[in-house]
Amino acid sequence: MIIETSRLILREMTTEDLPALRAILQDDEVMYAYGGAFREEEVLAWLKKMQTSYRENGYGLWAVVLKETGRMIGQCGLTNQTPLEKTVLEVGYLFAKEFWHRGFAAEAATAVKDYSFSSLHADELFAIIRCTNLASRAVAKRLGMFCTKHFIKHYRGVDMPHFLYRVRRNEPLEICRLADRPEHIDCCASWAYGLWGSQSDGSLDRTLRKFSESVGRDHTPMTLIAIDDSKPAGMISLWNSDHGMTDVGPFIAALYIHPFHRGRDISMALIDRLIDETIRLGFKELYLATEEADMLYRKFDFIPVKTFASSYGEAVLMRKELV
Repeated sequence: MIIETSRLILREMTTEDLPALRAILQDDEVMYAYGGAFREEEVLAWLKKMQTSYRENGYGLWAVVLKETGRMIGQCGLTNQTPLEKTVLEVGYLFAKEFWHRGFAAEAATAVKDYSFSSLHADELFAIIRCTNLASRAVAKRLGMFCTKHFIKHYRGVDMPHFLYRVRRNEPLEICRLADRPEHIDCCASWAYGLWGSQSDGSLDRTLRKFSESVGRDHTPMTLIAIDDSKPAGMISLWNSDHGMTDVGPFIAALYIHPFHRGRDISMALIDRLIDETIRLGFKELYLATEEADMLYRKFDFIPVKTFASSYGEAVLMRKELV
């Protein structure tokens, strides 16, 4: 045994686990993020790769065994991956379909995260997740991970867009509703007025009132603020309308990262979290207007609707369908 939780045991896989491993790796639905079910030789290579990692690294993807029955229901553990330029420690999880939506992936992955920080003394942990894999992204967020990068993974001759999620052992980043940190209302208002209000018909008082209204938990307008190393680092808002457009909405608006905190991957984390909040509020679609950041939003599957003239130059109206 490597790790034990209230319901699960994580241990090294052996050849005796091949029937259970086949049931996971040869299921098209389970393996859609990998481009489909594995052939028999790929299953055997997978097991061999994990067993080699156990010997060489002391970790790999471990068998997840249900205590109640002794049955292997999935895999969860640690592997070394190189999604971009450097090799990182990744937590991975794959479960048989009949055990989805019962909290097993989050339970096992949380234990693996704790193990990586306490026993391996890792400074940070990553998850590499296909953009369309909403369930796996939800597990990563339950681990306290933030979306940091978007990249294309080439696998089986197919280009697959992926997100890179990350959590640090002493995570300095926090993203919360402005409702929970109202002491930063003045800061958010000053950022917004300095960037946009002075170039339109806005005023500092009007901007302050707008952000004072953006403190709701279950309604729009809503503002999220990023706190990095205990300092306000950035913000993003969900507004009912933007640029005078009231026939569609709601809108992502007022995305801003303070210069001292740029290059820390905070913007993607804010967008990802605001999309979650929009879904939580029951909206079926989300819009935004941008003069220069359309490529950033395309990573989250926003598509252009039209171009129009804004107060700050030519802009693109973009839309995203929500699940």
